[in-house]
Amino acid sequence: MTVMTDAVVPALDDARQAHEAVVDRFRADATITPPGPYRHMLEEQVNDVRDSLQRIEHQVRELRPRGLVGDSVDIARFIARSTVRTAMLPLTIGSVIVTEMLRGRQPMDERRLLRNAEDEYAVTARALAASRAGQTIAEEVHDQATADLLATLRRQDEELLERLEDSVAEHARAVAAAANGLRGENGGGLADAATRTMRTAADRARDVAQRGGRRARGAAEGAVREMPDPTRTAEEVQGAVTREEDLPIARFSQLSIDEITQQLRTLSQSDLTVIEGYERTHSSRRPVLDAIEQLRGTQPWDGYDTMGPNEITAQLQNVPSSVARQALEYERRHQQRQKVISAAEARTAQ
Repeated sequence: MTVMTDAVVPALDDARQAHEAVVDRFRADATITPPGPYRHMLEEQVNDVRDSLQRIEHQVRELRPRGLVGDSVDIARFIARSTVRTAMLPLTIGSVIVTEMLRGRQPMDERRLLRNAEDEYAVTARALAASRAGQTIAEEVHDQATADLLATLRRQDEELLERLEDSVAEHARAVAAAANGLRGENGGGLADAATRTMRTAADRARDVAQRGGRRARGAAEGAVREMPDPTRTAEEVQGAVTREEDLPIARFSQLSIDEITQQLRTLSQSDLTVIEGYERTHSSRRPVLDAIEQLRGTQPWDGYDTMGPNEITAQLQNVPSSVARQALEYERRHQQRQKVISAAEARTAQ
């Protein structure tokens, strides 16, 4: 029971956080959406997702023993803190391309509705990833009731994502029509480009969610939860539609593969994910993708990638030797800063 609780309760809590973000996003957008079918759809989805949230809460109460304030609660709270920032992450899928082509030409109301639809799509994709991963974890620990619940949520998320995909394309056509003085299906190449962008992002989102679910298998062993990183899910999709000038590597397309490989070592895991998403949907050069894959891995501790050498060496004095060993291997693969390597070697030798 302990293994099941430690593995499944955090997964349910993650799904709850992601679906709460859907409610918040849709409810906020409904207030500024003109009356009509689309606004009705948003309001309808708010009610449906709220029902799902009640089902999640009920299942958590069934799994969590009365008065439990131990490890599983701590894990759930930790996961909630780590995912809430990404649950509301405004990916605005397709907005970079669409708004750059149309900047300054479409009415503000149409552009705002398009951006809202993009945010709705992004937050739903995040909820889908959480449902899919949670379902996999529940199946692995043989919790059929939770697996069935999350499978139902996953199917609902998939259906909603398809509806939102079409909605984004419709809003993009409206923006294009307003910009070009066209109407309806005669929106032309601009609207078609927006639609293609959205469908490409949709394919990427589904692919990332499916792979995230596969990575979650085996997570319950030893009560260790290995949920697919929601940040990676979001950022890989974001990378697919990011402009080159916004990439973490400047002049990316002008660099040789060797130059790119050298700069990849200095990037954080999140920046590597953005570069990977961009590369896969543009040049898709195998040496670049292989180099990224070799650099993928879990940070020795949360926030490692954002710390300087002095901060890392100070932290190494307070971590177990096993963590110091992980930091040593991670640093050798990445920035190869001698000060950090020496400090990690010294800590592992103690």
